[in-house]
Amino acid sequence: MTSRLSTVMQGFWRLLKRTAGKFFDDNGLFLASGLAFDLLLCCFPFSLLFVSALGFALGSPDRAIEAMQAILQEFLPITRPAFMENLVMVLENKGLLGLLGGALFFLTSSLTFGSVRGVLNTVFRVSAPRSFFHGKAIDVLVMLLASGLLVLMIGLTSLLTLAERLLERFPRLETMIGPGWVFAGDVMGFLFTLTLFYVLYRFCPAETLRRPALFVAAFTGAALFELSKWVFAWYVDMAGSMAAWYGAVGGLFFFLLWVYYACAVLIVGAEAGWSLQQETHPSGESSSGA
Repeated sequence: MTSRLSTVMQGFWRLLKRTAGKFFDDNGLFLASGLAFDLLLCCFPFSLLFVSALGFALGSPDRAIEAMQAILQEFLPITRPAFMENLVMVLENKGLLGLLGGALFFLTSSLTFGSVRGVLNTVFRVSAPRSFFHGKAIDVLVMLLASGLLVLMIGLTSLLTLAERLLERFPRLETMIGPGWVFAGDVMGFLFTLTLFYVLYRFCPAETLRRPALFVAAFTGAALFELSKWVFAWYVDMAGSMAAWYGAVGGLFFFLLWVYYACAVLIVGAEAGWSLQQETHPSGESSSGA
């Protein structure tokens, strides 16, 4: 038993060193910077389009704001009052801003998913990338899949929120199963993130990994992303005592740091999957992308 555990730990340590080495060999910090820049370009039009769509779908600005807060909580553990005030302004002008956001979103998302495709081609050492038009078609497909996952998560989050409100009417029942709902929400958020990473690793590059390595890559990326929530919660506690010094600048720094971290996590997960595949299949064979 001890010998088997020692072998597993040695294998894990070897995989960890190989992942770190590959990350720096591929200049992962620089790749994350470029990817973060494109993602920042996409954030503003996406927020316009997303909030406008929520306003039309839910019919009520208040319900749209609540849904947006629930989604933000899955990604960022804090929301600023100023940010929510801006969302109210967007909902009041959702028609015009929705059209503007839609046009800009398709333009910037093409750049963003194209960057993801290029980064993953580099990490997976793809020898024959797709043609320009084939690559753009795949970018649109991935964008639709990611949007579909987001819509699904909105629906599930809304159901959980509705269930929590019903439980508030029955205090004893809420005490018994309330923690279970919180746990269910956390599990749902993790599964959504896991699926999103899997979709990116599976469809974006011209050549993807074998299924076991692909799952390890997605799990690693999702786990590191979820871990950031604990770190960000610590940041919120620390920033509370420093808000008088930094104010809105601290919030901007936090957001930029989160975007960069998310991009770095995407690359680290891909590196972990590639390293595992090289350990199990040294020939470097991979599966063809869609």
